[in-house]
Amino acid sequence: MGERAKALEIATVFTEAWTTGDMTTAAGLVAKDVVFEGPLQQSTGADPYLEGLTRLARDVQGLRMIATFGDEDQALLMYDLMTRPYSTLTCAKHLTIRDGKIVRDKLTFDSHQIRSAKAA
Repeated sequence: MGERAKALEIATVFTEAWTTGDMTTAAGLVAKDVVFEGPLQQSTGADPYLEGLTRLARDVQGLRMIATFGDEDQALLMYDLMTRPYSTLTCAKHLTIRDGKIVRDKLTFDSHQIRSAKAA
């Protein structure tokens, strides 16, 4: 398996794991000093990153992968995330992977649905 396939495989396994509540598998693919940038949270370190994912995973009802791309050390995933409280969120996620672990996660999606639900 080439490095390109490996980075994309890690990103895909990670996303499928956390969206199905398998936080043990997800956590095993995350570097201790992972940096996360998202519309509702920014953090450094595995603990706050995984805490945020765990909270979101509780509300996930499904995942539909739209597209995936990768190279030696990064993967770009676009997917629909079906959730109980927020309906479907279309997400784009750029993951940087080194030594088999995710070191950076940059997530983007329209956060209007989540902000509206929290305000209500």
